[in-house]
Amino acid sequence: MNQQHIYTLIQKYRDNTATAAEKDELLQWYRQTAYQDADFPEMEDSVGESMLARLNGEIKPAKTSAPYVRWLAAASVILLLGVTGLLISRAIWPAENTANTTAFNNILPGSNKAILTLANGTRISLSDAVNGTISNQHGIQITKAANGQLIYTIKATTEAGSEALTAFNTIETPRGGQYQIVLPDGSKVWLNASSSLKFPVNFSLHKERRVALAGEAYFEVAHNADKPFRVATDKQLVEVLGTHFNINAYTDEPGTKTSLLQGKVKITAGTQVATLAPGQQASLTNNITVTEANTSDAIAWKNGYFNFDDEKLESIMRSVSRWYDVDVVFEDESLKSETFGAVTTRFSNIAQLLKIMEQTGDASFGIDGKTIRISRKK
Repeated sequence: MNQQHIYTLIQKYRDNTATAAEKDELLQWYRQTAYQDADFPEMEDSVGESMLARLNGEIKPAKTSAPYVRWLAAASVILLLGVTGLLISRAIWPAENTANTTAFNNILPGSNKAILTLANGTRISLSDAVNGTISNQHGIQITKAANGQLIYTIKATTEAGSEALTAFNTIETPRGGQYQIVLPDGSKVWLNASSSLKFPVNFSLHKERRVALAGEAYFEVAHNADKPFRVATDKQLVEVLGTHFNINAYTDEPGTKTSLLQGKVKITAGTQVATLAPGQQASLTNNITVTEANTSDAIAWKNGYFNFDDEKLESIMRSVSRWYDVDVVFEDESLKSETFGAVTTRFSNIAQLLKIMEQTGDASFGIDGKTIRISRKK
């Protein structure tokens, strides 16, 4: 099986578009590759060490190797986790790093947690609230579901008073948090860590469906040709009728990125206007730039993965900091511009991601309480 074909299978595996036969083919390739290279195939440790050695051999020349070779290596780590997860604890951790391993393991990933602020100022911790009805306001019932989802449902005749018109709710996720919400019009929103969404309690009272976003969110907008859906950030306005898209508008990022998966959106930033087609991404710094993009990379976070493709370490660590609620210190500033590729689940401890990067680059990661310190390997 050639590498390009494997790469294609891995891409489908990541995008959840692989058929059962393709998944089986990929797993069979993994098993065959891992076990044929092992010195003692009957021993799980030997298989893991051989596979990791093979991966290291492929990822080391990252700056000169073809992109799909690096993806092959990084994505294979996911397969290694999925197929023979017990190998990781033994094979990926050298004995001399036991102390660091324990420290890393204590930094747990983020989870479903957020604060909901009602129109009257009441703040509700969704982590602590029991499942079921949280509140009823202006004809809308707010329910917390067991799967970490907040659902707004129209239950009564629309109120037309000024109080109802100005009633807005805000949902905020902290560092280390995420949450999903179903808005009163049926639109679904996934909020990433350290993000907030402000929205009307009842869209039917307004001429448009306008929400305000800070941070990052993925939207699946319910179609309503008579009432356009608009997302405002501090730098741009995105207008849609019904579509699926992702907006990354963190204030600590150098620009705002809007990625379109389905439908059509128009982006306005000052006097600049751009329209996106599916598979395109708009980047806004001083100007709007539209490019073709791998949208699955943009929404990897929503699907539970970190997906870094030749991304600068400084950018990677901003994502890591938000999700694991840690601070990051670069003891060697030159490492900020080093690029890495990695694909791994967001729901393991921080050790898995840091060790993948440590094995495939020049950076060394240490930890001091809730601070990650990054230095150059000696």
